Amino acid sequence: MTTLYTRLILCVFVLFAIPISITDIRSYRIPDLLSLPCFFIILAIRVFALPESLPGHGGAALFGGVLFFCVRLGTRGLGIGDIKFAALVGLFCGLPGAFLAFAIAALTGIAGALVRRRLSTENSGHPIPFAPFLSLGAVTAYCLSGLF
Repeated sequence: MTTLYTRLILCVFVLFAIPISITDIRSYRIPDLLSLPCFFIILAIRVFALPESLPGHGGAALFGGVLFFCVRLGTRGLGIGDIKFAALVGLFCGLPGAFLAFAIAALTGIAGALVRRRLSTENSGHPIPFAPFLSLGAVTAYCLSGLF
């Protein structure tokens, strides 16, 4: 039964993460219209079907939100949507998966920025949409969660 709900959570996250990532690539915005319903659907599944997972996953959501809020204080690159999406990734992955998800997102984001800089003909100061990297990190960490 637990496997059914963990797969359901993965499907819900992916169904929302794809349009969130596409929207972020196109407009550099993460719409609340997508991220907040996903957060509350996954929260409801955890509360009603997997209540034993709630402390670790709720703590990871808080960790993700606070971490990205602190990063936002030090840089102009992250927006409020990134903070909310980081909280969603935390709720999705739990602990310690959120650590891995954020590490993968950071490393792939840096690689993406370096490739973009290398391929760009102009001196680019354009922002990098971070939701695709967070999505990649989250799904990778979630799929690897059975290993740790």
